[in-house]
Amino acid sequence: MLRRLFIAMVLATSVVVGSTSPSTARDRDSSAFRDLAIGKDYRVRVAAVLALSKSKSAGARPALERALRDPHPAVRAAAAAALKVQGNAAAVPALKAALAAESSAGVKRQIQGAIDRLSRRSSKARFLVRLGKFENRSGVKDATLGSLLRRHTRDRVAQLSDIEIVADGLDVAAEGKSRRLPAFTIDGSVTQLSRRHGADGVGYAARVEYVIREMPSQTLKGSISGSAQALAEARRARGRQALAQLQSDAVAGAIESALKGAPLALEAACGSSVVPRGR
Repeated sequence: MLRRLFIAMVLATSVVVGSTSPSTARDRDSSAFRDLAIGKDYRVRVAAVLALSKSKSAGARPALERALRDPHPAVRAAAAAALKVQGNAAAVPALKAALAAESSAGVKRQIQGAIDRLSRRSSKARFLVRLGKFENRSGVKDATLGSLLRRHTRDRVAQLSDIEIVADGLDVAAEGKSRRLPAFTIDGSVTQLSRRHGADGVGYAARVEYVIREMPSQTLKGSISGSAQALAEARRARGRQALAQLQSDAVAGAIESALKGAPLALEAACGSSVVPRGR
């Protein structure tokens, strides 16, 4: 079983010290991912879905979305319910695709309920955002960093009720005009990713930066940035896979640090401290 063993995560100036509880949660998540992927008994897979509904892992939502295509209807229904509980509006496209392919009336009701709940949450957005260009400017040669940044950014923004990400291919400016909401494009980059080795452990320090542009004028309206460190005890951070996980978590932590300020940054970009809610 793969264990992700961290002793600390530093977000900007905040330090969260690891304990047995986070480690236990990570072990439980690993078991749930495994059971959902290879469990032969549908009841084992349902139990895994229920466990992942409470998980804070970045991989939980994609795993639950895949479970919408499980051969057993009980697993598919549980996956829809779990996505509803998680409350992440980024799951709506997968739910809609599953609804179109679903043959069970009971599962369809569960999926539709999840779509309705998540869509209502999305309708409360005050800002529309299109994810623009994401790149690695850290100097580290890693072709996956840009896509990692985009994926984690999409997942984190989807959790912010004030902000709605428009689907790829849609004109964010046109959407903003039709819904009478301010529209922006956000570009992101990893600006730092450095290896650390000291008395407090080994790991990575990461920094990310986002640039906000108003649409359709493309006017630069500001930027937000965040940094984080992911550290582990030296004896437990051996091998390429363990180091890659620390690197990914450092980037995810920096994204979390930066995007906490996204709603206020978008308010400032609108030129007003108060942006009307609704349409």
